[in-house]
Amino acid sequence: MTIASRSRAAEDAEGERGANPAGTLGGTIRSRSRRGLWGGAFLLVAVTVVALSLATTSGRRSPTGSPTAGLPAAGLPTLGASRAVEVNNPALNDVGDPYVLPVAAGVDGISKPGYALYWTTDWTANVPTAVSTDLIHWRRVPDALPTLPSWALVVQPPHSWSAAAGVSTMTWGPTVHQVAGGFVLYFSTEDAATRRECIGAAFSASPVGPFADNSRAPLVCQAALGGDIDPSVVVPSPGHLALVWKNDGNASGAPVSIWEQPLTPDGRATTGVAVRLLGANQAWEHHIIEGPSMLADTKGGWWLFYSGGTWQSNTYDTGVAWCATVSGPCREPMAKPLLASVATAVSPGGLDTFVDHQGRLWAAYSAFPSPPADARAAMASPRVLELARVLSH
Repeated sequence: MTIASRSRAAEDAEGERGANPAGTLGGTIRSRSRRGLWGGAFLLVAVTVVALSLATTSGRRSPTGSPTAGLPAAGLPTLGASRAVEVNNPALNDVGDPYVLPVAAGVDGISKPGYALYWTTDWTANVPTAVSTDLIHWRRVPDALPTLPSWALVVQPPHSWSAAAGVSTMTWGPTVHQVAGGFVLYFSTEDAATRRECIGAAFSASPVGPFADNSRAPLVCQAALGGDIDPSVVVPSPGHLALVWKNDGNASGAPVSIWEQPLTPDGRATTGVAVRLLGANQAWEHHIIEGPSMLADTKGGWWLFYSGGTWQSNTYDTGVAWCATVSGPCREPMAKPLLASVATAVSPGGLDTFVDHQGRLWAAYSAFPSPPADARAAMASPRVLELARVLSH
């Protein structure tokens, strides 16, 4: 499977804060919002990669030194043809970091089992949300997270840009998981106490909300590592949940890694310890990895998908690693991305997977429909949702 990139419009703004603290579907899905642009300043953060002396596990290399030692012999996951979804639908404006959840009939008035789509703020909603019965035609519904938690800072753009009241330009990367009695929405937004992106968990009886996070502090907040973003849920075994995410080191000059930690059965608290799964050590990643998600390997172990690079560049792609367990060790089978840009799907990223109501496995991610000229153009170029069948894994 070839996977490309996920977008992160706020990499530049994060760098600034770190430096100055005041029909027939085949698809590619990708997107994240144009977030954190202050007055058109585009500052790319050069992250110095240093060795982490952490009490965590990293599985990038096997004991033999070979990156492919111990990997399944049958090869990498493969994707079918991809296709952008409703490129001209104004309801799907800049679909960054998309997540697709199958839902039951009756959700927000849909007449049969369908799907909910969530993505990074488009500045009209904290968590933009849409529903569909066929994965082709989508209808916008109200903001899934209309009110941010008390620990969050509502960040508004400058007056030359506009955002709805109560909407923070820093609310990114939503994921929704069903638990007993309802659904949990995982998201990141800026923590008022640390001024870093941190991960929250909000609950609702309905998959489209409104979700509420009544906690007094974030679910995950490694402020010393730049904060945390891009939460994703994995089910290691029946009755067990785990959270996978990225520490936002490129916001502060810290090393960037993918992490995993068990969740309580209700999905609203962490347990155990956080484990480091992967670092940004390959040249194509440009010192940044993000947007993790995991998929069980049919032959044993787990595939870890992630995006590498800066979302607003033409070199943003999607990579894959293989993990013996959801807690590692993990290692990449090749020194290049799994999914890279093509002419009609540039900078693919934010890939996650879902099973449709017919039992078919899909990948969803975001991409630019054409190459932006530069970072400034990327900020004004909406990303689109892409879908592709997962043919093998």
